[in-house]
Amino acid sequence: MAQTRRVSVRRVVDGDSVEVRYSGLFSFLRRPFPVRLYAIDAPELAQPFGAESRAQLASLLGRGRIRLAVVNRDRYGRQVGLLYRRRRGRQELVNLTMVQSGMAYWYQRYGGRELGFPEAQAHAKRRRLGVWQGGNQRQRPWDYRADQRRGRRRGFPLRRLLWWTAAVLVIAAAAAFYAFWNGWLE
Repeated sequence: MAQTRRVSVRRVVDGDSVEVRYSGLFSFLRRPFPVRLYAIDAPELAQPFGAESRAQLASLLGRGRIRLAVVNRDRYGRQVGLLYRRRRGRQELVNLTMVQSGMAYWYQRYGGRELGFPEAQAHAKRRRLGVWQGGNQRQRPWDYRADQRRGRRRGFPLRRLLWWTAAVLVIAAAAAFYAFWNGWLE
């Protein structure tokens, strides 16, 4: 297991991402950095339970000493880690609590079996907590993001059309001004 270090949470980005800063002496000199929670994927903010998931993570990290164990780095350069909080005299894994409360999915693709994620997700499913309310028909966050990427590739984006229209109008206006200035238009 990776070594844990004390951190202070600057902000909760969504249900599986936070911005933290290492705590301790001279911590005000250290820059905050993003952390992605290991082995979980929470609903995006635009999805059902996205805002609730972020609120749940914020309440778990609210007041208390938080420790970070960095596991890896993701493709965006964020540190991927396990967040622990002290609760009733023992360390509690926040990542696992998010899955157990139904506010995040276990992201099997990246591991976590040895930490109890399958059992936590089974518990949330059985009790129909959070994203598991009303059965299993909700779109998973990774599928939602894939649909968003496919949607961006389809068709000709309106923003690009507006940019090219404005560019053509500016060029046409400049050409007309040039022609008028040189006496070609009378």
